[in-house]
Amino acid sequence: MNNDQIFRDRARVRDEDLTGRASTTGADALLAEIVSMERPARRRLLRLPGRALLGLAAAATAVAVIAPAMLSDNTISVAPQPGTSTSATAEPTARQILLAAAVAAEQAPASGDYWRYKGVTRWMLTDPTRSYVLEKARAGEQWLARRTGLQSWRIRQDLGVRPATPQDEVAWGAAGSPTSWRYPKDMKTGNLFAAPSRPLEAAAGERTAERLRWKTVGVLAGESLTWKKMRAVPDEPETLRSYLEERIGRLDLTGSGMDVEEARKHILLRECVEIISTLPASPETRASAYRILASLPAIRAEGETTDPLGRRGQSLSYQEEIEPGLFSEVRLVVDPSTGLLLSEVRTNTTELADGRQAELRVSRSFQEIGWTDERPQLPTRRD
Repeated sequence: MNNDQIFRDRARVRDEDLTGRASTTGADALLAEIVSMERPARRRLLRLPGRALLGLAAAATAVAVIAPAMLSDNTISVAPQPGTSTSATAEPTARQILLAAAVAAEQAPASGDYWRYKGVTRWMLTDPTRSYVLEKARAGEQWLARRTGLQSWRIRQDLGVRPATPQDEVAWGAAGSPTSWRYPKDMKTGNLFAAPSRPLEAAAGERTAERLRWKTVGVLAGESLTWKKMRAVPDEPETLRSYLEERIGRLDLTGSGMDVEEARKHILLRECVEIISTLPASPETRASAYRILASLPAIRAEGETTDPLGRRGQSLSYQEEIEPGLFSEVRLVVDPSTGLLLSEVRTNTTELADGRQAELRVSRSFQEIGWTDERPQLPTRRD
């Protein structure tokens, strides 16, 4: 199947992305743009106030063709289908990848009894003696009940701790292969991580469930959101950007030691990532967040890659200053055919006791995101 037919079948292209309202004319025009590989004279698709035109609302022919896996309740599973791959004939730009993801994101189910998030988080940190690097992993699910009478839940399981790399495993073995690590409260970590308050254990923990009794469903631009406030988040790119920038402008960043305007730009980027990942936003709002990201020049396309769970996707990267003079390299792995963020990986470097430079990564890998009418499979232990 060629790319024209794929986008005809899978992408609901809106003429308002071009000039007007929904119709097949808009889809045909977009497909013509895709095939012509972005003729410069026709880049007149989406306008944001005071910003450059965003360009095409889908990737060129090199974008991966990965069919979205549909669960029994129409929630999209992030996992690519077996046997699919990405064409290596050309590398799509960051803008193309993000705008293709925006088109696909609008297809996601828009309602359900629960907003369900499922994923795996991994942290890297040094051992207490700074001799080697450890990786800690945790699986998590969040079930936010939208219908009255249903209970919201958070389900978690520690997946254990292990040396991060083969080189770290050698150093761990030389240290006696410990299975538990206790950190001093005053340990200096170089602003790269917080020393754990409790001992780390190599063994995996028990799966537990916690009832969520608060009425908030997330935080956006420093503001806690209820269901009512979440529904009020705009679903058009222009109004969503204005909404976010107005709230980011309220934040007091004068004491951060960083350039305030640059800090606000990175906060805007980060909040858009939260919208497309964990927040129970509408498909249109998630698509608009992708379109805002596509307008930001800081994001670079790095080609096809493998995420921490071994899934293939398009890699996007940018740098973020997290402390004055301390930068984190951030990589997003996106499946542009489903509009889903597969993972977010942040990388810093640190110096170990023997002088070796080591990477410290924090990753969030998203397995399931979206609305569902299913019920959570609760473990025996509940808090």
